[in-house]
Amino acid sequence: MRKNKVALAMILATGMLNAGVAAAMPVVEAGQPVVTGEPSRVGPPWNHRTTFNIPGTKTDIAFGGYIKLDMMYDADYDLGDATSPFNLLNPAANATDGRTDFTAYESRLNFRTHTQTDYGNLNTYLEVHFLPDGKLSLRHAYGEYAGFLAGQTWSNFMGFVGGTRTLALGNPIGYSMERQGQLRYTHKLGDGALSVALEDPDTVIARPDLAIASEESRLPDLTLRYEYRRLLSLSGVVRELSTNDNIGTLDDKATGYGVQAQFSLPLLASTKLNGSYTIGSGIGNYMGNPGNIGHKNAPDVYVRNGSLETVDIQGGGVSLNHNWNPKWFSSVGYSRLEQDLPKNSGYDAHFDKVDYAFANIIWDVTDRLMVGAEYQLIDLETIGNDKRDAGRLQLSAQYQF
Repeated sequence: MRKNKVALAMILATGMLNAGVAAAMPVVEAGQPVVTGEPSRVGPPWNHRTTFNIPGTKTDIAFGGYIKLDMMYDADYDLGDATSPFNLLNPAANATDGRTDFTAYESRLNFRTHTQTDYGNLNTYLEVHFLPDGKLSLRHAYGEYAGFLAGQTWSNFMGFVGGTRTLALGNPIGYSMERQGQLRYTHKLGDGALSVALEDPDTVIARPDLAIASEESRLPDLTLRYEYRRLLSLSGVVRELSTNDNIGTLDDKATGYGVQAQFSLPLLASTKLNGSYTIGSGIGNYMGNPGNIGHKNAPDVYVRNGSLETVDIQGGGVSLNHNWNPKWFSSVGYSRLEQDLPKNSGYDAHFDKVDYAFANIIWDVTDRLMVGAEYQLIDLETIGNDKRDAGRLQLSAQYQF
């Protein structure tokens, strides 16, 4: 079975380095901000949609979004409606001899406004989707004015410079990915930009320790990011992690920190090598996606001898991205996420490391229609040395409006 999975991934990726092909259509690369800052992960750019002026005002409004059908076949484990490597941590509930699932839960609706003022545009953005259970769920809700952003959106710690287009929702495992409430200021620096933000803090405690420790975050997380011309991104985070003995039996604090570097390196006229690397301690809250509902699978802290200890974690990945012609795109990539929890201390069911590989081919049929195929391969090892692997074939069709 394993050899068949690898063979299928190689077939999808065959010929990736073919040079001399015409440059691609103006598709928004993963992470390139689109008017309001919301990145287009798959499909054509969202900033091509028409805006409407409210008569008698200086405000333009626009509605948008997409309808996306994901058709998935899982050979080993049910990986959920949005590919979750952490489903392998519960083999009894998710093991399968073969499972097909069709879902449109990733479909999105968004609304934005742009109002002209004497000091620049005042922008707002609201977006919802239907994951994880088919009910309306908030993704983004924020406003921007004069460099200040307030609301919920992508963490300032994460970046999209090193990402790629995938059919699976979100960045591959090993990349930082998180949306949360924040207050951010961005300052232009030539061809780059420097952003600083105070963000919603959450102290995620390892599940075996929940009976004796309860989260109490006193201070907001502080994040800093510098990005240069969609080629390089450097970011950092510092956070206080704390508990409250009014609920549990432990009252303690610890310091979490992390740094991240991302790059996008042009190799040929139609080929790029993208990459990301993150390392830190006590930042599982920023590294647990995709699929880590509640972030319980990548904790920030655990309890040892009556004190909070931060969990060391690192993750990274690379992808080779190629435009075959103005309508066809392929990407093949590999990533890994590792965390350091003590063995034989009740954490054996937690993951030790997760390897993730994918290969895809995407056809932009029109500016508003994308179809594609992607193969995903996951290897997971637990702290207790259990090893599991899973493969998924995903076919998707996305209609933007």
